[in-house]
Amino acid sequence: MDGPGTVNARGPWRRLALLLAAGFVLFFWRLGSHDLWPPDEPRFALVAKEMWARGDYSVLSLNNHLYTDKPPLFFWAINGFGRLLGGIDEWAARLPSAVSAVLAILLIERLGAWLYDRRTGLLAALVFATSLQILERGRWAAIDMTLNLFVLSAVVLLWRGRAEQGGGRTRIALAWVMMALATLAKGPVGLILPILAVLPSALIERDFRSARRIVSPIGIALFLLITLSWFGLFAWRLGPRYALWVLMHQNVERYVGAWNATHPVWYYLWRFPVGFFPWIVFLPWGIAQALSREERERRSAALFLLTWIASILLFFSFSTGKRGVYIIPLYPAAAILVARLLARAWESDVSSGGARRLRAPLIAWAAAALLLATGLPLAARHRYPELTLVAASIGLAFASGAVAAAVLHAKGRTGGALICLLGSLVVVVLVATEALLPWVNRRQNISHFASDVKTRLDPRAGFATTEEKRDAWVFYTGRFAEEADTPPAIVEYLSRPGPRQLLIEDDLLRAVDLSALPGVVEDLRGTVAGQPYHLLSKDAAR
Repeated sequence: MDGPGTVNARGPWRRLALLLAAGFVLFFWRLGSHDLWPPDEPRFALVAKEMWARGDYSVLSLNNHLYTDKPPLFFWAINGFGRLLGGIDEWAARLPSAVSAVLAILLIERLGAWLYDRRTGLLAALVFATSLQILERGRWAAIDMTLNLFVLSAVVLLWRGRAEQGGGRTRIALAWVMMALATLAKGPVGLILPILAVLPSALIERDFRSARRIVSPIGIALFLLITLSWFGLFAWRLGPRYALWVLMHQNVERYVGAWNATHPVWYYLWRFPVGFFPWIVFLPWGIAQALSREERERRSAALFLLTWIASILLFFSFSTGKRGVYIIPLYPAAAILVARLLARAWESDVSSGGARRLRAPLIAWAAAALLLATGLPLAARHRYPELTLVAASIGLAFASGAVAAAVLHAKGRTGGALICLLGSLVVVVLVATEALLPWVNRRQNISHFASDVKTRLDPRAGFATTEEKRDAWVFYTGRFAEEADTPPAIVEYLSRPGPRQLLIEDDLLRAVDLSALPGVVEDLRGTVAGQPYHLLSKDAAR
């Protein structure tokens, strides 16, 4: 539904300009102003940097060792931006995520308009963009937002293909292209998630013809052509048996028997609310709005969005390995449900069902924001006194926006209420970007300490690091590093003949008896993320 009678007077270009401006402020402002922070950012940037240096775009490496954890598309994207910027740096590493976030909000605006109306679409894009998990990952050098963009593109194309009279074969074939790109970004999950998002609602509605159309022979052929264009070359170079082992190990084994990030089946019951903050407060009423009598004509849209959320939640809940970012592909559906509540309240009088439903979450959010306004500065004063003013500013922005929204809504000025609510979240992002991120960066002290280490490294000497932050040290020093992760490995490394240098954190250094290693001296000491680090040297020029 996208009729002119259900939208405001803003034309499409004004909505586009608003979303692009919001995307710039939320995701691009000072994007490259701080270091690449462990664990993900330096590792992914380093893989892309080595891809550039080696000129090898099919077999990846990390610290000069074979890297098979992820497919190559994200690293291709970093290299593409690196070519434009003249090298792989913080900007190039993060631009794929920021660009993907902005393109996603444009897609969500369109999907919300097709499902409901343009006001819902606009608000859905803004809800998505101001969710905590999206704000973080849209400014983070990791694969999640790139994967989300291709999954969302496939979902939109599949849904449009299903709804289109005549079968929508072209859109469904293009959806398979998007699933292929998603697969090249993060493996077979890029194929599974779009089908999980679209297929259940078709089956529940007994629309078996649409369900069958998803299995497009042309689409499947395109999917295989795109994915095998890389995987076939990968298998040819490393051997089919090893390539198949990598595929099973990194996908099937990770799902059924993860070796890290293991959590219980109920993990997402708390992790999703944290990631969808603050809009999780509004989501139950958004679901109620979508299922209300006044939305009877759009019940199919509600079923689509709810099964989209439920299917992805269940899929990842039964995986042994879980991280909050895995469920980002369900955030667009949750954002549209919240936006439908906001849009109906905006377009109705204060006595309407939508307006009444909005009252409770606004009051709940105002109460929570007042608690944040009180608790954040107290917590900062106790732990990091220098952040007290920043924490108070963030708390005040939350509280003032939430209270103003509740008051304006009570007075029947719901449009003004939503502007205050969204505006306060933008202010929080600006304060965090201008004040909080620089403080964290000074505390992390990664590139500054790495530059000091780089000046002390002897090109004739072997160089090793412990596991902690190794990818960051390699990225910022420009030197490959041997692995010396345990006290026995450290002793063995420093006992070898010839000049040696080792970068080690204080906690691990205490477990090593340096008195048994003659000639080993401390060459440099620094503090990184609150932890003392030491550069040890043996027979190296200093």
